[in-house]
Order: sequence, then C-alpha cells, then structure tokens
Amino acid sequence: MGEVILLAERRRQYRAVYFGRGELQLLLRLFSRHVECGEWLDYSIDNNERAAVFCVYRRAHDAPLYEIHKIGPNRHRQSDFLVMTGGAVLKRSGRLDSALRIFDPPLRAVP
Repeated sequence: MGEVILLAERRRQYRAVYFGRGELQLLLRLFSRHVECGEWLDYSIDNNERAAVFCVYRRAHDAPLYEIHKIGPNRHRQSDFLVMTGGAVLKRSGRLDSALRIFDPPLRAVP
C-alpha cells in the first residue's frame, strides 16, 4: 500500500523564497536595458528557503557584477531586498523598485 502524504505539511517543510511575477518584470526590464547598452550579457536566478538571488554578469564565465537578493520574511518584518557587488551591500530596501534605483542613470546638467 502507499503512504498518505498531507500536502499542507509538506509545503510548510519546503517553503522557498522566490521572485513574484511583478518583481521578475522589474528585474528583466532592468537587465534588458543594460544588455541594450552592452554592459551586461547574462543572468542567473537561484532560490532556497531563505533567499532568492538574481545575478547579472558581464560575460557568462565571470563572477557576477551584481547580486539582487530577496531575503524571505520572518515574524518581525516583510521581505528585504539587497543589491550587492563583490560581497558589499550597495543598497537595502523593503521594496524592489526602491532598491533598483541604484541603477538609474545619474542626472546631468543640460547646457
């Protein structure tokens, strides 16, 4: 005979943090803008029970230029988003669009 598995319990055991559809749209829009400029070439997405990570690369075999982390929520706070490069945190925010503003082009004076 087979074993009865309660899916609700199984899902609680294997919860993973992931990027939602809107978050992926923001990330891929940013990525495509930088690909168009020739700055970025490749990306990867990874996730586990604590975080989801979107990494961008200049070349496919290089270390990531930037890592965008979505840290899973806990009892005391909602998800946090981190933008990192080389192990250093460049920006931390509670919202992805706010964290991605670090990639906005700087303002220039118009003559």
